[in-house]
Amino acid sequence: MGFMKYIQQLDQSDCGCACLAMIASYFKCQVSLKRIREVSGTDKNGTNLNGMIIAAKDLSFNVRALKGEKKHITPDLPVPFIAHESVTDNGNEWYHYVVVRKITKKRVYIYDPDICRNKFSLSIEDFCKEWTGYCLFLTPSSDFKITKEEKRNSLGRFLPILKPHMGLLSVVSIVSFLLILFGIVTSFYFQYVIDEVIYSNSLSTLTVLSVGVLILSLFRSFLTAIRSYMLNVFSTKIDFHLIFAYFSHVMKLPVSFFDTRRTGEILSRMRDAQKIRTTLTDAAITVIMDTLMVFVVGAILLIKNKMLFGIAVSMVPVSSIIIWVTAKPFAKQYRKYTVENANVDSYLVETMNGGTTIKALNASEYAFAEYEKLQTKSVWTYFKLNVWQTIRNIFTDFFNESGTNLIFWVGSFLILKDKMSLGELFSFNALLGYFLGPLSRLVNLQPKVQEALVSADRIMEILELDEEFEEDSEKKRINRYIRPEKIEGELQIKNVDFTYGTRRQILFDINVSINKGDWVAFVGESGSGKSTLVKLLLKFYKPQKGDIFLDNNNLEDMDTFYLRSKIGYVPQDIFLFSGTIADNISLHKSNATIEDIIEASKKAGAHEFISKLPGRYNTILTERGSSLSGGERQRIALARALLGKPELLIFDEATSSLDNISERSIHETLKNLRKEKVTTILIAHRLTTVINCDKIFVMEHGRIVEEGTHEQLKVNKGLYQKLWESSK
Repeated sequence: MGFMKYIQQLDQSDCGCACLAMIASYFKCQVSLKRIREVSGTDKNGTNLNGMIIAAKDLSFNVRALKGEKKHITPDLPVPFIAHESVTDNGNEWYHYVVVRKITKKRVYIYDPDICRNKFSLSIEDFCKEWTGYCLFLTPSSDFKITKEEKRNSLGRFLPILKPHMGLLSVVSIVSFLLILFGIVTSFYFQYVIDEVIYSNSLSTLTVLSVGVLILSLFRSFLTAIRSYMLNVFSTKIDFHLIFAYFSHVMKLPVSFFDTRRTGEILSRMRDAQKIRTTLTDAAITVIMDTLMVFVVGAILLIKNKMLFGIAVSMVPVSSIIIWVTAKPFAKQYRKYTVENANVDSYLVETMNGGTTIKALNASEYAFAEYEKLQTKSVWTYFKLNVWQTIRNIFTDFFNESGTNLIFWVGSFLILKDKMSLGELFSFNALLGYFLGPLSRLVNLQPKVQEALVSADRIMEILELDEEFEEDSEKKRINRYIRPEKIEGELQIKNVDFTYGTRRQILFDINVSINKGDWVAFVGESGSGKSTLVKLLLKFYKPQKGDIFLDNNNLEDMDTFYLRSKIGYVPQDIFLFSGTIADNISLHKSNATIEDIIEASKKAGAHEFISKLPGRYNTILTERGSSLSGGERQRIALARALLGKPELLIFDEATSSLDNISERSIHETLKNLRKEKVTTILIAHRLTTVINCDKIFVMEHGRIVEEGTHEQLKVNKGLYQKLWESSK
């Protein structure tokens, strides 16, 4: 049986990707989870079987997807293969993929990408309780190639962050070296006082030496304070660099990233950045200074007494073995803790966002019970993590203390034999702390690096994703993509098909022609594909087939950043940030003047109610503008869209959540906007919004089934007529 590498899923959704990567490793093909995620269309719900098959074929495997029963689970089955499961844990049920590594007459041996389960075996009966019956069998095709991806050192990728701060690090190193020298001087002070001063009864010498050491101790405390301050500055700068770089990168990722990742998973990487910062800071100081201390102090100890030095050195292998033995279970528990902590973060974000709904449904107890389950798992895992840390510390402390006692015992024996003085033993013991302390920190750096490697893998998985704008600079984008001097607003959609990842097709053969200044609407029931079409117009996604043209320019060839600056977009879910109303309106136009903001607000019908607020445009909004009514939030969003003087205006079911009075008020505002001769697209569920449009496109199951004016479509007595009747 060949070797198969165990690969952990980085979050709950990529278990299928990890299983494919494990099977690929069995056939000596190393592939990243990032690549498999992209090809398989993994999203928040995971990877469907179709996506798994597509990804496996992309890796040049022949794939057989089969459905079986308990009687088929025999040792004759070719392994490894991927099994689809329905897992239940603490009352929660979800679909999951595992790799079946081996089957005997009674047991099934599993490689589970969930670090909480890892490698284990269970009876065939227990396996079949979770198994859905679906399996994927992979064999290399004739095109299959053995590949070995470059072994990456995720943590090493962050080392360049230290480079700009090497000056500060050098000062810290110099101060640390001075502290070492002061420690060595102090140890020799003990030896000289005990062996020479006390025996010679020289009170004046004792006074001078002691005062000198006290002054030295004061200076040492001062240097320690400076060193701590500099380390704090160093850590803060690294922290800023890491977290800012991560957040900046996340903000530059395409919409598809946010559509396929849980919020808690994204946020949990912030903690990973802090873990990396701690390790980089500790490593930078430990590797430089502690290594120097070990060699310098070690050389002095060796010169002072070879036998005692030998005993001190013998402690190192023992401590190293203890750390090595506990490293694997410690790393397993830490990985498990990071995953469970991310689950807690995700649930907290969802719960806070849905607080009103939870209260309205009297679901507070249910929400707490779900949180309690997740948090309890996380707390217990952290408890187990601390248990392993405690076990490690107990044994290392025991052997270190035993070694110190042994040195004192042997040293006392040497004194009795007149082979060592009492002062030399005291001096040796004082210096021993400067040898064993750094040595212990160097050995203990390994588990810290282990934790940081887990964090680095998780954060690098995000940082390695391609940004939406691949070019490094605006100049490069201008040279590569089209930026028309003026956009008229003429839009053509030709033969467009679209599918989210590998799931069911959403749009089928969409053909639309919109003239400059037209007011058009797309209507249909929920799930008909209206909002998806808007995402294509904004280049959030690319169509799998067909083209979209704006003023005869293919959207594919247009600079995305420039295109969006010319489109005013009012989404269904209005997001207002913490800040002033003026800041919220000028969110995308930082150079806008207050006059520009007021002009846009007047067009949007927002100026009147803003003027009545205590702070007018400087009124602070919190909690996503919860103090404003739905209509007021809608008008602020409309003012935001109009501030950029758009050539194309898109309303994505912007009035669906408003009451009738607010909706009529927004309609009056829209009527006034028609004078601007801006091409406007309305995505509507309520048909009262679209009566006066120049053309209405009716969508059903991702297809345009009717088009015409309101009156024309009513006469046709088709789907539009049914929707109209049901909306009355």
